[in-house]
Amino acid sequence: MKRAWGVGLLWGLLAILASVPLWLTLPEPDARAITQAVRVEPHGEVPVNLPLVGRKAGGHEHYRLSFELDQVAPSYLFIPVASQQATFELAGQPVGNAEDRISMVGMASGTPVLIRLPLESLKVGRNVIEVSLRSVDLLPTGLSRAYVGGIEQLAVHYRVRVFVLEYLRFMVLAAQLLIALVVGVVWLYRPAEALFGWMFSLLLMSMVIYLGMVWELVPNFMAVMPYLVMAGSSASLILVITVLLIAGQPPPRWLKMATVAIPSVCVLLGLSGLVPAHRLVLLVSAPLNILSMLVASGIVAWAAFARRLHEAWLLVLPLSLMTITGLHDLLVLLGELSNPILLSMYYRPLMLIGIAMILMRRLGISLTRLDNVNGYLTDRLEQRERELACLHEADRRKAAQQVLSEERARLTADLHDGLSGHLASIIALSERENSRQVERAAREALDDLRLVVQSLDIDDRELPVALAGLRERLERQLKRTGIGLEWSMARLPEIAGVTPSHALNVLRIVQEAITNAIKHGQPTRILVSGDRQDDGRARIAVENDGLPFPRQADRGGSGLRNMRRRVRQLHGDIYIEPLESGTRLSLLLPLRLPEPTVAESQRPLTGTLL
Repeated sequence: MKRAWGVGLLWGLLAILASVPLWLTLPEPDARAITQAVRVEPHGEVPVNLPLVGRKAGGHEHYRLSFELDQVAPSYLFIPVASQQATFELAGQPVGNAEDRISMVGMASGTPVLIRLPLESLKVGRNVIEVSLRSVDLLPTGLSRAYVGGIEQLAVHYRVRVFVLEYLRFMVLAAQLLIALVVGVVWLYRPAEALFGWMFSLLLMSMVIYLGMVWELVPNFMAVMPYLVMAGSSASLILVITVLLIAGQPPPRWLKMATVAIPSVCVLLGLSGLVPAHRLVLLVSAPLNILSMLVASGIVAWAAFARRLHEAWLLVLPLSLMTITGLHDLLVLLGELSNPILLSMYYRPLMLIGIAMILMRRLGISLTRLDNVNGYLTDRLEQRERELACLHEADRRKAAQQVLSEERARLTADLHDGLSGHLASIIALSERENSRQVERAAREALDDLRLVVQSLDIDDRELPVALAGLRERLERQLKRTGIGLEWSMARLPEIAGVTPSHALNVLRIVQEAITNAIKHGQPTRILVSGDRQDDGRARIAVENDGLPFPRQADRGGSGLRNMRRRVRQLHGDIYIEPLESGTRLSLLLPLRLPEPTVAESQRPLTGTLL
């Protein structure tokens, strides 16, 4: 509700501002005013009051203006609005000609005049100025009140009227020409948009009247001017087509044909002499303009209020005001109103602004849709690229896994059929010959071979499986030696990036730690456990209750060197802690193991290492 009130208030303020030319009058100068004149006719003189409007269009009339002077001083004659052609004489001498100031005809409702009165022609007492008026177009003859005074009293008022009656019209022309070029370029690149084509035609045909600027360059131009007005009346029908397209309604075919047919018929009738050209303008072209604006205003109001189209709202106020001022100008042409100023020209900027806003809105919507489509396509492309990358990575892994599986199978079969068979034969022969040392060495070699073969079957995140297999073999070995084994891996965190080489390195390190404990520590119990360190790394601890590890022990043994080499490949650390009774070895591993490379073997160790 508040939003509706806000929109209504905004439109009300715009309507008040836009209607200012309908009720606002320019201030009059503080100078001697001439409010009465004498019209000179063949049968005598007729007193008239100023302002004088509504005389016959295209006619010629003669007036006398008189004023009193107490003393001769530099003086100027200021007439806010005079007919297009006006000449002035003082004491029988020409003092000014408004014809020199005419910039264009066809839409000029008069021109301001400021004339310097020669001192030698002025006198104390009564002075008379002869004024000849002639309208060169359809407008009636007109003459506003005249003022006599100094330049400081009249200059500002003269400049204001020159701006309003002349410069402002050229500004409207420049704006309309610019918008017409923009719409024409847009239509050139988007010919399928019928609205842009009709907008361009509307702007172009409504500028036909501006050809009055070259009236002095073309012979007999004034005879052609009514026909230009008739041709320009097609813009009123194009306006109806334009608002129909904005309202989303297809214009009927007969209306499109009428944009050419009606002006053509009027021109032909005028050229044939059957109907005077000026009468055709007053009876056909001018009413057609008013009727078309009324119809267009009704269509826009229906589209705005009934269909609630945003673009229609942009034209409600401009079309309503143009219709009102069009009626005003028609009454001026018919001599029914005393105001000589044509107002419709001053409301063209509102229509131009509405058209420009519609154009920019459609362009903005098109760009927004294009950005959305581009964003959608970009997202889809990135999604497809990610999917392709995932598929490629999956294919690569699958291929690598297949090659690895095939290599594992081949190597396992070779080891099982070859080396394991020989070791089994050695064990059988040593049992028959009762050679315990050969049997023990052969069994250790067979267990080591089984450890290697088992590591080949380890996949990523399956390190606990490999450790469980090691535990099974260690329990059998330690049971024969009378050493107890406690095993706890429930708290070991999941480790990613496990490869067969990683698994073999971990198993070798744990196996070497237990072997060293058996050889050098004389333990009765060995504890192997897994957990997570405070720094987030995984830890595998091998603890025994035998002899403590000497702090100054030689670190150059081959077993310890092999453990250091293997832990570097894992990007981990090894710590040895002598206990009061026994020794603890801690293997620290990252939660994601690195890809095994040759360079990893050169990685320096950190902490208290072996």
